[in-house]
Amino acid sequence: MKLKPYIASNIMTQLLKTKSLKRKINKLSAVGLVACSLLTISFLPPESSYASSIFNKSDDTAQTKQKSGVRGSYKDFFTALARRETGQQNPPTNIENQLGFIGKYQFGEALLKDLGYYDTPNPYIGGGNGVDRNYWRGTWRGKNGINSKQDFLNNKNNVQEIAIQEAMQYKWGLIKNQLNGRSIKEFIGQKRGGVVVTPSGILAAAHLRGERGVANLLLSNQGSTDENGTSILAYLREFAGFKTPFD
Repeated sequence: MKLKPYIASNIMTQLLKTKSLKRKINKLSAVGLVACSLLTISFLPPESSYASSIFNKSDDTAQTKQKSGVRGSYKDFFTALARRETGQQNPPTNIENQLGFIGKYQFGEALLKDLGYYDTPNPYIGGGNGVDRNYWRGTWRGKNGINSKQDFLNNKNNVQEIAIQEAMQYKWGLIKNQLNGRSIKEFIGQKRGGVVVTPSGILAAAHLRGERGVANLLLSNQGSTDENGTSILAYLREFAGFKTPFD
């Protein structure tokens, strides 16, 4: 079948228009995709800013918890500390480790001597004085009815709970005296080794590394570890945010 010339001409014109329209649509689609990409990119925060905001939120949360005590009470703090010290969910009172630290809070000779429960001329202080462990060869002084190591391990008169609270009060006072005239409260909310400083974190850190270890950390950002390699920063972080009498 042969088409008439004007009909063939009309068909060719329509085909050319259709191809031109498709090219325009393709161009518009490409432009649209680029525009969408640019808009998406403009609304995505830079990776570093996002990471920074996450860390800031985390720190803010830690400080909010410290202020409100939502991590728990002072009693909860001691429960967490006993679990950490013994490695047991239900900490026993009659436990002793390889270095001779005793009880659910792992008391040493030096601390119980300072608290008036025990006396020895040469207590274990981390090996610095030539004594390589707590031997408990000294004399028990009868405080709160405790006349022997076994009395203490048996938690007679609830002595371990009494002694750990006495220890925290005692350590807090010693830390204050080590800060060159500065107040502990000056350091609350600051960071040491990336960890927010809180009163409960300070108490736990002092239990691990003593008042001198805490003072070195606060004043000079100087970390330290105990005989087992546990970092003072680990305790500062792990025990942050509990209520304490020192808030």
